[in-house]
Amino acid sequence: MSLWGMNDGATITGKHTWTNDDATLADGSSGTNATYVTDGVEVGDCLLGFDGLIYRVVTVTSETALEVDRVYEGSTSANQDITRMKLPRHIKITNDDGTGMTLQDLGIFGITDAERSAGVDNLSAVGEVLVGSCHRTVPAVTVAAPPTNTIATASVSTADNTITVANHGFRTGTKLNYLNGTGSSITGLSETAYYVIAKETTDSGSTFGDLTNSTFALGSSLSNAQAGTAIDITNDGGADDQTLIGDTATALCTITTGKVSKIAITAVGSAYVAAPTITIAAPATETVDASDAAVCVLADDEFVVASAFYAVIASGDPVTYADGGGTAVVGLTDATGYYLIKSGTSNRVGLATTKNRAIAGTAIDMTAVGVGTSLTLIGQTPTATATLGMGTPGTTVGASEVSHIGWVKKTIGTGGRAGRVFYETLVAASSITGDAEDLATPDS
Repeated sequence: MSLWGMNDGATITGKHTWTNDDATLADGSSGTNATYVTDGVEVGDCLLGFDGLIYRVVTVTSETALEVDRVYEGSTSANQDITRMKLPRHIKITNDDGTGMTLQDLGIFGITDAERSAGVDNLSAVGEVLVGSCHRTVPAVTVAAPPTNTIATASVSTADNTITVANHGFRTGTKLNYLNGTGSSITGLSETAYYVIAKETTDSGSTFGDLTNSTFALGSSLSNAQAGTAIDITNDGGADDQTLIGDTATALCTITTGKVSKIAITAVGSAYVAAPTITIAAPATETVDASDAAVCVLADDEFVVASAFYAVIASGDPVTYADGGGTAVVGLTDATGYYLIKSGTSNRVGLATTKNRAIAGTAIDMTAVGVGTSLTLIGQTPTATATLGMGTPGTTVGASEVSHIGWVKKTIGTGGRAGRVFYETLVAASSITGDAEDLATPDS
């Protein structure tokens, strides 16, 4: 995610077409095809149109199409080259820069109010704690689901079109999925997804009373929620086990030499009240016949292992050794952690007591084979932690907006290829002599 032209001055692959009165920049009808995703075009990059005006990328929809911040003002121009703008880092957006918008229009660094209003309670990052070892295939990643909100009939107000969940912490735009439990659906709702209208949103026509920290209305779409257009609720559904629950986030690992090298978020989820637990699948077990002298090679203090196991290990990788219900190889202890030595001989490994000894090639002396055919070596299971979009939500609406005195949290994007990105901007109140005023009147 770039702020302004992170790939300064780079020419985008292929030929491109600007169409008058259209906000889509598309692949040209002839010449080399555009490859916007491959070229790393990002939200925030600035492009110079053939009308001489600057256009900011707001969505990269595919390899061959992207959306800019407004419709193209010049004449349709086909099969042209495009170069991203090379802009100084301190540039400010003003009415005369070609966008026709001010910072007030665009928000800080071009972020709109609508973009900023969602994303408090979704997943923004997953970081490895332990990278694991000995993975032959990419391990599955499981993200815990957000909490379920059970809605009793008494919590539904047909007069105000609202639902009560004490200190819910939802921001406007939070996605919730409705299930009617053992009753019929609340009139106006069906078993599908809706979007929260919280107290910071101005009513645009639908009546929902005075929203509080514990009440919210529902919009049929994100845009309706952000506009304050609520669904008209005319009955309470008739059951006390109705539920509203956010989307469960998903993530995907990348492995390098048997270790997790990256965890990418594939769906950010919604309505989390705390960072969810991340579970990564354990590596496959390597089973060795400890009683076979051709497999347990005492002369070299090595085991013969499967080629698939040998291919994904490195000296120093942690493993747990177990005798599999038989008798341990003399020199090793059942259910004990050791470190692999990747032999120079294909498909053979030794074990060391420490990582440094493994890297140095100092193997444990094995003096007798074990008993049993199911000796096992199991690599380390990776672990990871999650971070929410703007930090853990508080017990009141919007409480997570300000995590540091004088700083305002901002949101870029609404999902898709890059997901949402969050950062903080320092905004002083009328005085910058201390924190007291920012505590009393936080900028949000």
